[in-house]
Amino acid sequence: MKEVKETIILEDNIEYGIIDKIVINNIPYVYLCEVSNPEIFCIRKLIGENLWGLDNNEEFDMALDKLTQKHKESN
Repeated sequence: MKEVKETIILEDNIEYGIIDKIVINNIPYVYLCEVSNPEIFCIRKLIGENLWGLDNNEEFDMALDKLTQKHKESN
């Protein structure tokens, strides 16, 4: 697992580690996993200073695909 240097507590009062940030179409996407259970993963978009949920499954799939592409290219 990637080393987590920064964490955040979301609205569910669970601490998440920030594992990556990718800007897609001028929108920063933040990739998170639970600190206590790294198998739990979520993606949020950063608008202003707030993290927002994604609009639909298509946006999730697109953001996940970009993360996959980024890490394939770096290997």
